[in-house]
Amino acid sequence: MSMTQLTYQVSFNTPAFLGNAEQQAQWRTPPFKALLRQWWRVVKAPEVGYDHCKLLSLENELFGSAGDDDGGGRSKVQLRLSRWDTGTLTELPRMATHQHPEVKDKQTGQLRPIGTGVYLGFGPVTTNGNRNAIAPEAPDVTFKLRFPTSEEKTLRKAMQLAAWFGTLGSRARNGWGSLQVEGEGILGWAELCDSKLAEQSPLRSLANALGDRFANEWPHAVGLCADARPAVWRVVAGRDAKEGKYLGFDNWRLVMEQLAALKIGFRTQFKLNSGAPHGRVEDRHVLAYPVTNHGLAGLPNARLASQMRFKVAKSKDGKYFGLITHLPSAMPRAFFERSTVHPPEIKDQIAVWQQVHLFLNAQSPTLLNRIRKG
Repeated sequence: MSMTQLTYQVSFNTPAFLGNAEQQAQWRTPPFKALLRQWWRVVKAPEVGYDHCKLLSLENELFGSAGDDDGGGRSKVQLRLSRWDTGTLTELPRMATHQHPEVKDKQTGQLRPIGTGVYLGFGPVTTNGNRNAIAPEAPDVTFKLRFPTSEEKTLRKAMQLAAWFGTLGSRARNGWGSLQVEGEGILGWAELCDSKLAEQSPLRSLANALGDRFANEWPHAVGLCADARPAVWRVVAGRDAKEGKYLGFDNWRLVMEQLAALKIGFRTQFKLNSGAPHGRVEDRHVLAYPVTNHGLAGLPNARLASQMRFKVAKSKDGKYFGLITHLPSAMPRAFFERSTVHPPEIKDQIAVWQQVHLFLNAQSPTLLNRIRKG
């Protein structure tokens, strides 16, 4: 079998809470392989008509599986890191606090500000400190990827999507562990636009993504807004009026602060109509679950990850930008199996995500705007 090897340089733009057996931060290959598989599914899904059963069979054949069923066996994709260093970041730098309309002091009842780190990283980050992390300033690591040559086109696309949108570790969807990938023709932050994205990934409307009978319950494509353009936004630090270009931030912390403020905004626009346990799904439950103090009846320990992916990107001149990307999918039916609560109609879920898109599109373009058309 003819094999191809690609070599990349990888680092992090934000602290990465990768975990080893002792839950200490460490460079490891399994998270990279999981990220590659995730974006490989996105690239490959259109070839099988978004049929998850056919896709799983192809995935097991290429990446291997532990079982003895059809498609099981050893992975044909090999990953190797040049170093397995442990993270030495034991304390996060100070970041801004935000006023949250629903966070109050238990004693006074007054609104209480919440820190960026805690809001976006609760778990590995608490008010008392943080779990060890790999620092953004850590030296680059060489990442080697070896695979059958017949898979080169698909895996190059998957790596490009991972470079644009990829994050690793705990609370990665909130921007922690934002990857910086270079080498092998990888396009950087400045090249991300509608036309280049369409060359790498399927783009689907909310109606098609949530209405697909095979793929509506898993993230299989970058979404489209009502104007048929990708649901991808960039967080910027203003605009140079003379040159007409958008400006970046001086450090990653400033980007995370803006991402936290935007997340508070698009989540709290959906008001909760009653107390817990809720007997019906509220609009905010569609965004992610659990919702603090607002659990659904019979689902106290259920989890539903956010579909909105945050990323901190870095340009060639060392400036930092934010990315918000929507990979739309419906609330899984299996999520409700242990509850008397019923999933909302697809049209109602679509309406919720349309409102999120409207919120983001309504922000000042000197703070948040869509990626370029081409």
